[in-house]
Amino acid sequence: MTKDLNIICVHRSKTIKDAINSIYQSGIRAAFVIDDQKKLAGIVTDGDIREAVLAGKNLNSSVTDIMITSLITATKDTSPSELLKTMTEKSIYQIPIVNPDGTMADVVLLIELKQVPLSKQDITSEEVEAIKEVLSSPYLTIGPKIKEFESVFADYIGMKHAIAVNSGTSGLHLAMRAFEIKDGNEVITTPFSFIASANAPLFERAKPVFVDIDEKTLCIDPAKIEEKITPRTKAILPVDIFGYVADMDPILDIAKRHNLIVIEDACEALGSEYKGKKAGSFGNIAAFGFTPNKQITTAEGGIIVTNNDEVAELCRSMRNQGREEKPGSLAYTTLGYNYRMTELSAALGVTQMKRIEEILARRSQIASLYNERLKKIKNVHIPYVGPEINKMSWFVYVIQLNPEKFSRQERNEVIAKLGKRGVNCRDRFPPIHLEPLYVGTFGYKAGDFPITERVSGATIALPFHNNLTEEEVIYVCDSLEKVLSEINPDPRKGSGFRP
Repeated sequence: MTKDLNIICVHRSKTIKDAINSIYQSGIRAAFVIDDQKKLAGIVTDGDIREAVLAGKNLNSSVTDIMITSLITATKDTSPSELLKTMTEKSIYQIPIVNPDGTMADVVLLIELKQVPLSKQDITSEEVEAIKEVLSSPYLTIGPKIKEFESVFADYIGMKHAIAVNSGTSGLHLAMRAFEIKDGNEVITTPFSFIASANAPLFERAKPVFVDIDEKTLCIDPAKIEEKITPRTKAILPVDIFGYVADMDPILDIAKRHNLIVIEDACEALGSEYKGKKAGSFGNIAAFGFTPNKQITTAEGGIIVTNNDEVAELCRSMRNQGREEKPGSLAYTTLGYNYRMTELSAALGVTQMKRIEEILARRSQIASLYNERLKKIKNVHIPYVGPEINKMSWFVYVIQLNPEKFSRQERNEVIAKLGKRGVNCRDRFPPIHLEPLYVGTFGYKAGDFPITERVSGATIALPFHNNLTEEEVIYVCDSLEKVLSEINPDPRKGSGFRP
């Protein structure tokens, strides 16, 4: 993006095509029209050009044919707070700064004045001191902080063993290996997740078999699992999506009746509770992840939890190249990997776990702020939390737009317009079965999992992190409401939307 006046300004004698080139080069999505004295005469936005083209306007027509002359300007003395107030009230994304003689001096963009990040890690002085302590110790890997983190985490989840690894993905892979899931086996899972949950079986040449999701919880629908079980099925891999624990009672019942392993992907659900039990404590084994946008972070890292002694010992060996888990031993007894967590990451984890309840309470508070404001906006569905969820740990805050009123393309337009207001959002998640790898390998096509596809086309993950302020929540919600009204201005549409 550039604000070079030689690029963002076009002379009034130029064409619409010249304005398009200016917008393309600057990235600002607007071109400023000037006269012979270089005085500002008008503005042309990408939206103006789009409307003109749709109306049949020739691109070689004069830019003055479509420019807006009643534009809002400011001077060099205008304060940032005044500029921000004007932009948010008028729903404009840039204000040209003009000199006393009317020539253009600069342009101020809304994204320069206001930025609400999608996520942000919560690091305090305690974490910094913990890192310094490790750097001053003899251990940077395979040291006491790893064991401390594992002990603290196992106690918190209520499981016998915790095995720290370098990512949640690594944890899922070791779970596959530990339960001998291999070529010819099938693992039932969800197509609505981060892709790692479906990739994990592929690491061992097993096949992920998808089951569509429940439209409320967005987790795998237990009622559809049994129809996908075959003699090749070895495991069920439910994903606790966005912090919402999958409906584990029927899943465990199905697994028991069919003698299947349950591998719980709890990477997004640390601290959540289902019917009084914590996420990650239900299956034969579970994995958690600790990237910077999670409830706690170890920068990069993950952890496996299990009550199975043999599985725990095997996972500890496999994370360390397959080395035998005996003091002083250098014997390698199984195929392993370099999946070790560092002492630095573990130190972060230990310190963050000391604040886990404070962190979860803050995330719950922010979610409540969103709920209160967003439930008043038509065509927006706030996240569902059912009565079986005693505690929701809120990995992210994901809304859905009414798919009858907003197409996937319009949802994408909403995200783009929010970005121009400095509100960083994204869709979450694209359907795994429609990713090129899965289409090419398994032949999946649109329509195979209709609920996943419908939800995926409607979701928007709003800014969400521990330090998000109430003022920022209000700004996000107000911006969303204004953007929705720009794209779907009919106030009669969409009242009472609920999936």
